[in-house]
Amino acid sequence: MTETKPSLGECLRALRLDRNWTLTQVSQMSGLAISTLSKVENNQMSLTYDKLLQLAQGLKVDISELFTPRKSAGPALPVRGARAVNRLGEGRVVDTANYTYVFLSTEMSRKEMIPMIGTVSQRDIRIFGELIRHPGQEFAYVLEGEIELHTDVYEPLRLKAGESIYFESMMGHAYLSIGPEPARILCICTCELQAITAKTAEPEPAGEALVPVV
Repeated sequence: MTETKPSLGECLRALRLDRNWTLTQVSQMSGLAISTLSKVENNQMSLTYDKLLQLAQGLKVDISELFTPRKSAGPALPVRGARAVNRLGEGRVVDTANYTYVFLSTEMSRKEMIPMIGTVSQRDIRIFGELIRHPGQEFAYVLEGEIELHTDVYEPLRLKAGESIYFESMMGHAYLSIGPEPARILCICTCELQAITAKTAEPEPAGEALVPVV
């Protein structure tokens, strides 16, 4: 694709300015630290899926609004018949310390599922950081390579290409790559809209990296 899409930081800043919110207000609503939000807006930090979901739910917006530029209000989409087609090479790429996410169908709002392709690069659970957890359920299908799924409930589970797992995603979890090359997975998360308990601003969460957002 030759089209240049706004980064996560640009979309967040545009949303914040459109709503006349300060960074402090966004921090209070989402529970993310002001310094984290500032780094995201300046494309110095990316957010893992659970933090993206926390941000979207704290701001009471669809997660798709974190990936799309602000537009003037247009005609409402019909209740039935909405669709989003993903061509080869399309998707919104978000890099983190442990994964590279390619979020799919980001132009469709009010989705009940969040589909993404994940490239798993981390191989050491001691370096991974805090386990990821978020409301809803998660399905992961291994496309390439082999992964090891760590949770705070079960023993580590290895899955190779062609194998899959479905689990409750409030259970802390982490995917590790097993083998010489990073593994690739298709991951589909349900998007439950219940609010995450409001928290005061906190230090930088573990597991987020100072990496550019593509």
